[in-house]
Amino acid sequence: AVISPQDPTLLIGSSLVATCTVSPDFHLKAEDLYWTLNGRRLPAALSTPLGPTTLSVALTHLNGSKQQSGDNLVCHSRDGGILAGSCLYVGLPPEKPVNISCWSKNMKDLTCTWAPGTEGETFLHTNYTLKYKLRWYGRDNTCQEYHTAGPYSCHIPKDLALFTPYEIWVEASNRLGVAVSDVVMLDILDV
Repeated sequence: AVISPQDPTLLIGSSLVATCTVSPDFHLKAEDLYWTLNGRRLPAALSTPLGPTTLSVALTHLNGSKQQSGDNLVCHSRDGGILAGSCLYVGLPPEKPVNISCWSKNMKDLTCTWAPGTEGETFLHTNYTLKYKLRWYGRDNTCQEYHTAGPYSCHIPKDLALFTPYEIWVEASNRLGVAVSDVVMLDILDV
């Protein structure tokens, strides 16, 4: 069997019509099928046969995914067997990270924290990347040691220049987009 669309990404509040099409080799008809979402059987009223071996389901006003790995939409045969599945990723694009704050213990390292935005919860797995570079020259560098001072933090252990300001920013990305914080300017000697 095949579910279409496969693993869609949708905004909260969206609607979706999915179809489950069974190969004729299974000798199953549309009326022999039913749908579950995260293990709960969906009401038959949401389903419509679209042909002898295809059953659709209409989901409206979708809420944010209950798990960051996606919600499981599954097509079953009458006896409960699993025929096909699709993950629904329902959420929000990331918000611009805010409140970047940095400190140094020994003028050789730097630890920075930030807040994920006003709401914070996107219902989708969101990656946060702290980037930095020397202000007037130099290439973008990416921090590697995350979660050292809490969930939204990163530690740069070495190779930092003194007497030169750095530009520091955070990029948030998920399946629905990218948001970039304002750039913070700092000198290691000041923090």
